[in-house]
Amino acid sequence: MPSRCFLCQATTKEFATCTNCRQKSGLNHVWICADYSDLAKHLMTKLKFGRASAASRVIAGHMADTLPNLEDTLITYVPTATGRVRQRGFDQSKLIARELSFVTGWPMAPLLARLSQSRQVGAGRQQRAKQLAEAFYVVNPFMIKSAKHILLVDDITTTGATLSAAAKSLKASGAKKISAIVFAQKNL
Repeated sequence: MPSRCFLCQATTKEFATCTNCRQKSGLNHVWICADYSDLAKHLMTKLKFGRASAASRVIAGHMADTLPNLEDTLITYVPTATGRVRQRGFDQSKLIARELSFVTGWPMAPLLARLSQSRQVGAGRQQRAKQLAEAFYVVNPFMIKSAKHILLVDDITTTGATLSAAAKSLKASGAKKISAIVFAQKNL
């Protein structure tokens, strides 16, 4: 079944990134569960602002239903800015990744930490890429090098700049294959 490259919208198979975008971003596949509207928007709002942690289970269930059967996969997540974590009291992507690990049986480990505190909301594609150029650093290099496939979990994406920046950090630390699953995609 034809799908689209998440970053450039070229036609691909099985949610793969095209060759050009794979070289630029380090991502092999990007699966998106829903558009950021209606139920998806409601679930994310409840999770992030209503502290309804049970929403992370529902979101992870949708992610598990979207993913193909992946072998030898280690789940990690795109860390939320520390200021947001302090404000909310939790990292929503970490909660979702933990639930996805529980549902799939694949191990989960934190592999990245975030340096950048910049907000991406309202920023355009180029501004997002610039803000995130060196936003992440690796906290567990041994696990990265020993993993055959890393699945990067994020809650919402718009341009793919955050996913690309996170994947580049993992790739620079020796990751062999990186894919991503995102619950919802927001349009600019």
